[in-house]
Amino acid sequence: MLAVGAIAFVYTVVMAGGTLTIPLYVLWASQFGFGSLTTVVVFIAYVVGVVGTLLVAGSLSDAVGRRPVLALSLALTALSTVGFALADGLTVLLISRVLSGVATGLITATATSAIAELVRGRRTAAVLSTAANVGGLSLGVVAAGVLAQCVTAPTHTVFWCYLATCAVAGVVWLVIPETADKTAGRSVRWQPRIRRPVLPDGASRVRSFVASGVLVAASSGVNGFFSSLAPAFLRDDLGVSNFAVIGVGVGTLFISALLAQTVTPAALVRRDIGTALLAVGMIVIEAALWTHSAPLFIVGTVFAGAAVGTLFRHGLSVTDALCDPGNRAELTATYFLFLYSGLVGPVLVLGLADQAVGTRASSTMLAALVVSTALVGLVLGRRTESTSTPDTFSRPSTHLTPVEENHE
Repeated sequence: MLAVGAIAFVYTVVMAGGTLTIPLYVLWASQFGFGSLTTVVVFIAYVVGVVGTLLVAGSLSDAVGRRPVLALSLALTALSTVGFALADGLTVLLISRVLSGVATGLITATATSAIAELVRGRRTAAVLSTAANVGGLSLGVVAAGVLAQCVTAPTHTVFWCYLATCAVAGVVWLVIPETADKTAGRSVRWQPRIRRPVLPDGASRVRSFVASGVLVAASSGVNGFFSSLAPAFLRDDLGVSNFAVIGVGVGTLFISALLAQTVTPAALVRRDIGTALLAVGMIVIEAALWTHSAPLFIVGTVFAGAAVGTLFRHGLSVTDALCDPGNRAELTATYFLFLYSGLVGPVLVLGLADQAVGTRASSTMLAALVVSTALVGLVLGRRTESTSTPDTFSRPSTHLTPVEENHE
């Protein structure tokens, strides 16, 4: 369990770096003189780093091993952190966000695969992986908000403190064993080229995988909003100026998602339940923005976060059920490609619309886009023809056809 805990810790630390910047966007915007659209561009730079890495190096750890890729991800995280701490303009912010995205792209498939290879039982592995992923996201934004409120020069101090955490993670990395050769025998050759996303074999299995991907992409639209423009919305539309409150407000989404993944009974981790929670959350968040109600915004955030967590855990369990030992990281990378690709479109629409038609109308457009995308995924998933209903958290089976988790 020491090895699993070490992987989870490194995974959590790297993921925290992806949200550490969220409460600080409003300070950078004031310091460097940019608006909401530029904030979205800085955020998308991170997504470009993630997606590009998943396309080019998603299967890297299948070939060279999990351990070296974890080390590379941590090193890039530290490098991007130094960039943020020393940033003197928009260019450095963009470069640092790309590096942070590359680190995230490297670690998501790698750490998730490593945990699955060490932990017996899919349910436990999925919960640990999602807890590290989303737990890191929540810790990053909350810690950054609290520090920004308490320290001087927060756009510098926050990152120097985080760099010390990265150093601790580097020491922890030393106890992580190699896991890839236990199942794949390092038989996969890797070359640095853009790879076509892989899909499982069989039409029914493909539909189930794609349905889960579309649903997690829809929930990513919510993540994108909270990871880019939510702090500005809280400040300008809801009158919240305290950075700690902003950090906790945004972090509520990730905390709710984390709880949904770790404590929700498996029978409730369903795509229809996740879609319903997503619709309710977006409606309540919209009502909060139109009525300028911060408490209502938090309520909507809790529902939306529960949806994000439910759909993410559901999709990860589906993906794990379809993985073969030799392509675990590659298929997992395709799943995360769905997730991070879902961040770009909705957030870019939000940034453009916010400048053109204002906050209320743009947020309504985002809500409509997110919910409609989720409904597409739900309909696609219902068309999947299941011949049996195995527990997706059991050990891999060569004859798995449906990949649902006590599903409808």
